[in-house]
Amino acid sequence: MIGFLQPLALVGLVLGAIPPLLHLLGRRRPPTVVFPAIQYLTATEREHSRRLKLRNLLLMLLRVAVIVLLVLAAARPVIRVGGGSSHPPTSLGLVLDNSLSSSAVVAGQRTLDVLKERARAVIEQATEDDRLWLVLADAIPQRVSRVDALALIDSIGAWPVRLDLGEAGRVAARVVSEAGLPHEEVVVLSDLQASALSAGEAPDVPILVLEPPPPPGNLGVDSAIADPLIWSPGGAVVASLGGLGEDPRAVQLLLRDRAVARAVGVAGDQIVLTGRGLGGGWTRAAVQLDPDELRADDQWWLSVRLGNPAAIHVEPGAGRFVQEAVRVLVQGGLAEEGDGVTVTDRLFAGVTVLLPPSDRSLVGATNRALESRGVSTRFGDLLEGEWVLEGGVGPIAGIPVYRRHRLRGNGSVLATVAGEPWLVRDGDVIAVGSRLEDTWTALPVSAAFVPFLDFLLNRAAATQTWIVRGTPGVMVPIPSPVATIDLPAGSMPIPADRRIVGPMATGVYFLLSETGDTVGALEVNHDPRESRLVPATRAQTRAAFGSQSAILSERAFERELFGGARRADLAGVLLVAALLAALAELGIATFLGARGAE
Repeated sequence: MIGFLQPLALVGLVLGAIPPLLHLLGRRRPPTVVFPAIQYLTATEREHSRRLKLRNLLLMLLRVAVIVLLVLAAARPVIRVGGGSSHPPTSLGLVLDNSLSSSAVVAGQRTLDVLKERARAVIEQATEDDRLWLVLADAIPQRVSRVDALALIDSIGAWPVRLDLGEAGRVAARVVSEAGLPHEEVVVLSDLQASALSAGEAPDVPILVLEPPPPPGNLGVDSAIADPLIWSPGGAVVASLGGLGEDPRAVQLLLRDRAVARAVGVAGDQIVLTGRGLGGGWTRAAVQLDPDELRADDQWWLSVRLGNPAAIHVEPGAGRFVQEAVRVLVQGGLAEEGDGVTVTDRLFAGVTVLLPPSDRSLVGATNRALESRGVSTRFGDLLEGEWVLEGGVGPIAGIPVYRRHRLRGNGSVLATVAGEPWLVRDGDVIAVGSRLEDTWTALPVSAAFVPFLDFLLNRAAATQTWIVRGTPGVMVPIPSPVATIDLPAGSMPIPADRRIVGPMATGVYFLLSETGDTVGALEVNHDPRESRLVPATRAQTRAAFGSQSAILSERAFERELFGGARRADLAGVLLVAALLAALAELGIATFLGARGAE
């Protein structure tokens, strides 16, 4: 089987039409007049004409042959030579893609199994004089012997990680170029995802990329977030779907391994799954798709904190609007009477929603109480005018405010007015810049008032929690209140630099304080870029790996391996043949032309 290293040069074959075209143009004859006196020359002329036609046809064929042979030589045809495997000592870097996407099934066979089979075939052609490096999904080159490489390849499974294929190829090129052997080569065996080919300095080493099979259709979960984080007792999960294909798939929300919501979606959809939890505390949840050809991206883990409705105590100083709204929450099962959260205009122990004092003379005493409590927030000047609420705390944006105190301090700002803090959380105190009365703001007489109080009492007033998100094998920063992380093998202390490597198994891992309380969760999931199975084009591959790289078919890959040890280049033979054809054309034109002149 013949192949071409420069197939674009074959376009030049159209030049072979020039000699026949010139030959046809040369056959035009002027009109002739036959005189009786020269009729005896007709027979001689016919014989001479036959010799000229034969000479011209032969010259035309030789000229066509010269052009065709030169074009074919420029295209560099090669042919596989049977059986031979001798090659110069070679430093070979083998990039074997065992990232998450390699677990996709194509035509009934897992992509990784196909790649491993080709990797074995490559290693088996290596000799004792070669030096081998194996680069897997972690992009770390391993110096291996031929025997060790075969054993390692047999043991490799698909890892739930993302491979930066561009960086892996460049790393392999660097290590082989430092070996100092006569030939250097990098082999890339991958599904060749376009999203994995990062840009970088082009290697100065030949990189052979085996052409991947067409990707299967795939739908994956790109993300899922609980909204709100604390359910009391219900809430929602917002999930984003990605991947390839337009076929709809079933999606379900699992809470404690029980399906609580279902929907249908396609790639690019954002789906809201609502549900209710039972009991209280932290729990694991998952958004799950029906399985397809790539199962590793069909599930996304997340954490949900199930909270019982807040126990509310309303002081008379909070005002009648607050008292009525809390009564509605209690009747609807979203709150209950108790001493959990106090709504008042004077500072109480425990979690407090603090309104400005109705008596302005008590503002100073309130600020002193905040200071003694270690809270930085203070009530400042009282302003009168007309502004609107800003921020995403429930549906309150745009509601007018007529009177407000400026809030000063270092707390977390939850809502603003005229760009200044109006609702601030500082420790276990939530300070509101206006009294919740209709002479201060239109909020108490709006439809947003009850949802706003629900947010304050059941979410903002809850104990602060931390959600950390990461991917397997990648460094994850851990917030300072966390002392240990609950892993399957037991609790692991957080190191001094407060960074850990994301566990290789996807899932939810709870974060514990020094007292053993759960204060958050680490959600470990696949990198959504692994769901995008669209393969890179030849131009993208050259951009990542340089001009010496090539995507090769199975046969071409076998020919080019180890510097073309099984490849015979026919370009030289064709050039010699073109030279002989040119000499023959010159000789025939000269010899027969001279005889014709006689």
